[in-house]
Amino acid sequence: MKRFLGVIVLSLFITTISYSDIRQRYSIGDKIRNKVVLDNKIRMKLSGGEWEVIERTRWNYNAFTGEYILLVKTNGNEIEETLSLGFIDTGGKRIADVNTWLYEVIFTNKHDGCYERPEYFKLELFHKGSTTNCMIVDHVEVNKYIYNPDDKETSWMSAKIIEWIKKNSIKLPKIMLSAEHIFFSRLASAKFYTISHAINPKFFKGPKTKYITEDTSEYHPFNIDRYPEHRKFMNEFLSKESLIHIDAEEKIGIKEYQKLKLSKYVSKKIEKEKNTIEMISQIKKLNNLYKSGVLTKEEFTKAKKKVLN
Repeated sequence: MKRFLGVIVLSLFITTISYSDIRQRYSIGDKIRNKVVLDNKIRMKLSGGEWEVIERTRWNYNAFTGEYILLVKTNGNEIEETLSLGFIDTGGKRIADVNTWLYEVIFTNKHDGCYERPEYFKLELFHKGSTTNCMIVDHVEVNKYIYNPDDKETSWMSAKIIEWIKKNSIKLPKIMLSAEHIFFSRLASAKFYTISHAINPKFFKGPKTKYITEDTSEYHPFNIDRYPEHRKFMNEFLSKESLIHIDAEEKIGIKEYQKLKLSKYVSKKIEKEKNTIEMISQIKKLNNLYKSGVLTKEEFTKAKKKVLN
């Protein structure tokens, strides 16, 4: 839900950047299930149901390229979940300039950034030189975020989703829980990656929300201790997002000493759910191989037993 990638694009290229829709893999309006592929490193499983591609763009500026995809899952005419993935490929060019731009966006941006802010529920950060590995978990006042953001220079970034909301008569949640995952390590990749994920608590068995502004919300760190059910639900969200971040670190190739220490946030319940989902997925794949004749019955039984054990 946040705008780090867009802010970087704004600060880097706003005077000369060219935009184009990407047709190779996804187009706006496509309905997808199961997984989304950004590039050869970032492939993410999607929660059950149908997701719609709301925005899909590519940036080109001299040696730099960037890609971005925004997916939304609805329940009826209400937003249930959103996921955005993106990168800017620096190509190892203009290193000093890139370092300056990234620092300004990530650490001196007065509206958002990888530094402690009162509205953040949790911030985890590794930062050394140009390397940044950051996870932010917080809540979002959706109407304000889309129609009246604090940073007015980035308001144009909501144009596509506003158009989609109007076209489909979408009902917005008042408050969503949001996580931002940010990765940049030249030891792993020349790409600056961002993953943003947000959920509507209503569809995830979350407690009812009475207060609907960012500052008054039950999820705001200043208020959350008075609402134990909201704190419990936020901790569950933190646990799931920690797993997403850990998985992305592995896929991108973040070095061990650059990784965040997130296992402390992963509850046994969430870890068990993750393992069960992965086990079911593996068994389905084995079953498909057996049905297609790739595996014999004996090989299938042996492999299935190994997964179950």
